[in-house]
Amino acid sequence: MPWIGFLLGALIGASVYGFRGLMAGAAVGLVIGMLLRKAPLMRAAQASGSEQAAAKRIVALEQRVAALEAALARSGVESSPAAPTATPERAAEPAAGPAEDEDAAVPPVAMPVGETPSVLTQAPPSPVRKGGPGEPGLARAAPAATRVSASPASATPSLWSWFTNGNTMVRIGIVVLFFGVAFLLSYLAEHVTIPIELQFAGVALAGVALIAVGAWLRKSRTGYALALVGGGLGVLYLTTFAALQLVPLLSPASAFALLAAIALVSIILSLAFDAQALAALATLGGLLAPVLVETVSEPLPLFGYVAAVNAVVLGVAWFRAWRALDLVGFAGTFVLGLWWGHEYYEPAYFAVVEPFLAVFFLAYVAVPIVHAFRGASERRVDAVLIFGVPMVALALQALLVQGTRYGLAWTAAIMSTMYALLWLALRGTKISAPATLAVAFGALAVIFGTLTVPLAVDARWTSAIWAVEAAGVYWIGCREDRLFARAFALLLQLATGIAFLVGGFGEFAEPAFANRRFLGIAAIALAAFASVRFGDRRGESLPATERSILHLLFFWACVWWLGGGLAEIADHVSTRAQPHAMLAWIVASVAVAVWLGRPLQWLRLDGTVVVLLPALALSLAHDVAHGRTSVTEYGWVVYPAAWALHFTLLHRSEARMAARVATGAKENAALGAWLAAAHALGALLLLGQFSWEAGEWTARVTPRGTVWAACAHLAPLAFYLLAVARADRGATWPLRTFANAYAVTAGTIVAAALGMGFVALAVLNPGDPRPLPYVPLANPLEVSLALALGAIFLWVRRDARASVQILYRGLGIGAFIVLNGVVARTVHHWLGVPWQLSALAASRPLQAALTLTWTVAALAAMVVATRGRFRGLWLTGAGLLAAVVVKLFAIDLAALSGLTRVVAFLGVGALLLVIGYVAPLPPATKDSAHA
Repeated sequence: MPWIGFLLGALIGASVYGFRGLMAGAAVGLVIGMLLRKAPLMRAAQASGSEQAAAKRIVALEQRVAALEAALARSGVESSPAAPTATPERAAEPAAGPAEDEDAAVPPVAMPVGETPSVLTQAPPSPVRKGGPGEPGLARAAPAATRVSASPASATPSLWSWFTNGNTMVRIGIVVLFFGVAFLLSYLAEHVTIPIELQFAGVALAGVALIAVGAWLRKSRTGYALALVGGGLGVLYLTTFAALQLVPLLSPASAFALLAAIALVSIILSLAFDAQALAALATLGGLLAPVLVETVSEPLPLFGYVAAVNAVVLGVAWFRAWRALDLVGFAGTFVLGLWWGHEYYEPAYFAVVEPFLAVFFLAYVAVPIVHAFRGASERRVDAVLIFGVPMVALALQALLVQGTRYGLAWTAAIMSTMYALLWLALRGTKISAPATLAVAFGALAVIFGTLTVPLAVDARWTSAIWAVEAAGVYWIGCREDRLFARAFALLLQLATGIAFLVGGFGEFAEPAFANRRFLGIAAIALAAFASVRFGDRRGESLPATERSILHLLFFWACVWWLGGGLAEIADHVSTRAQPHAMLAWIVASVAVAVWLGRPLQWLRLDGTVVVLLPALALSLAHDVAHGRTSVTEYGWVVYPAAWALHFTLLHRSEARMAARVATGAKENAALGAWLAAAHALGALLLLGQFSWEAGEWTARVTPRGTVWAACAHLAPLAFYLLAVARADRGATWPLRTFANAYAVTAGTIVAAALGMGFVALAVLNPGDPRPLPYVPLANPLEVSLALALGAIFLWVRRDARASVQILYRGLGIGAFIVLNGVVARTVHHWLGVPWQLSALAASRPLQAALTLTWTVAALAAMVVATRGRFRGLWLTGAGLLAAVVVKLFAIDLAALSGLTRVVAFLGVGALLLVIGYVAPLPPATKDSAHA
């Protein structure tokens, strides 16, 4: 609003650069306020002009219709059906404009209060007619006139309209004159030698003259009169204060007596004129007076004067609900106090300033109460005063008691108590406005009670108390269906966590789980759990957004509870034992939550199980990363308990899903997907733990660097695939209902891991079987590879849904890899060739052995293909023979020499002859079905 910009700019400018700053700040503030209101005010001005024109046209039409009907009634002529409507229209054409009917000329508009009643009262009363044509038109006109005169919006014109409506030049002139009087008083006090008493008396008489002229013109020139009266009152305010402060002409008692008299005159004139602008302008001038006359730093006269000005505001508020006046008094008083405190306040002034601050606070707390009881039907409660007054008062009080221990805490507690008493006093009323005030005062009591805690105790206890309060407020909000209370409680939950983190989350505390830090964390978590519980009991009656927030709040509670325990373990448990201790804390927390879910009938607690698998995964990853078995440091207790809890909860959830199927619950699809994922992930984690433990314990009892540990790592994976491939899916739980989770989802990942392990062992590992000797195909490595290959083959045949061609091609490739590894490892172990790629490639016995091995493998494949008429398999063997021949002449011819060359070439040649005889190419009859 422009007047707020004017006031704030004046006070800020005065605080920064004295009187010149005041002038510049007032001008800048006024311009900014005008710019902020420019568009709405332009629309309002246009609407106001059109409303006035329309209202005048309506009145003219009503007068003409009434005159015509009166003439008809006197002459006794009965009008025809068309007469009542046609004649008024023709008669009204000069005023209403061409081609406009009566309905178009009767918009539901509101006229300014200062003009509408006087115009409408000039219209003669319309005679009452019983039936007959034309009556509907009159029925439409009458309500329109009523709406024009009864609009409450026009009863309180804004301060801007005081400048723009009516004689604008006169009103702006009054403002300029007000500043001129301030300059005149300063100039007279410094330069003119006329007795100072006469100077001030002359200025005061000028103000009285302005008021007298305005009162004389009240009925004939209302707008002009209001401007004169407002200026006169401002002059009297200014003169009185200047006589008190600039020149000690008046004693404090005399000055305040005069101020009281001026206040009384202001009240009388404002009520007489029924002009909000007059009261607001007089109050604004009175509050600007201490700045304009360069007040001294003594607080008693200044705040005594401001108290007198506020008495005017309270007096008018008793009779009129004028929002602009209330806000001018509130903003001016507290901004002036803030400026004075910044410039002049000293601790020695506390005993004087504190009572005035309390009086101002109570006064503007009382204003909405007065309006609620005396003008409840005219306007709603003013949120700016209700919530702005205590916040501003607390800010000013903080400046006064900043050096006092617990001073602000006591202030917040007193304010909370006061608002609580007001809530108790107003809550039983049946009037809507006081009832709304009661709700607002109750909220303020809670807010200031909440603020008392951090102002009195440290952050940890603050968080604990706030958390409990938030849960209580949310419970009340749910019980009484108060959205504001629930929103406040949810925000307070967030504030508790922020306050705790800021105030000392990282501080070490003793003893474990029985210190201020953990108790504060537990309070935050339990209060959040309680709030979610209260909200869940309301169910679908809560808004959808709030129900979504409850999910986040439950996550927030879980994080605080689990995080608090983990922090305690990190501080009080040795580093080596921390992972298993943290897992134990999570397992115990989930177990207790699930156990409490049944007696509380709160199924949401079962959702805490989602943290179990991630906790298991992190703990196992820590054990693997540190190269240790998972059964140390009480892992032999923690892990079995965790897995037992995991599968117990899965079984329980499955039973619940079966019950929901009977009732047709819609959540089954989501629950089934979640359970399937939990089964698959749990199986993978448990299998991973078994695989790690098997290799770890095998490595502890076998020589270092042997193949036993690697084979032990692969064995659980192979046995898992064999188990799911051969198991009866419908006989046992959990395969009975989640077979795909174990056989397909988890099985795919296990088969991929086993396949990679198979290739890595077959190609890279030398297969040292110490303390046993190496025997081809009868050593732990080849046995493990055969087991892995067979497990993958059986699993793919049952669960991977691969074609027969792909299945047997994969089997053949795997067998070929194993066969080559057997040859290489035999040469390595029996002939002492180092297990290095360069040494193996340069080994003549290995090259000859590989050539013969490939030839024998090709022979076997082609013989089987011929007998089984597998054309594709025969072609594969032929391809392998081609590779043998290429290798024989491209590599072996140069690499081999002596007896090895003779053996290689003679052996290959003889085998080719045998193949040509016993394995001719079969006809193309079964290629479509077999490879």
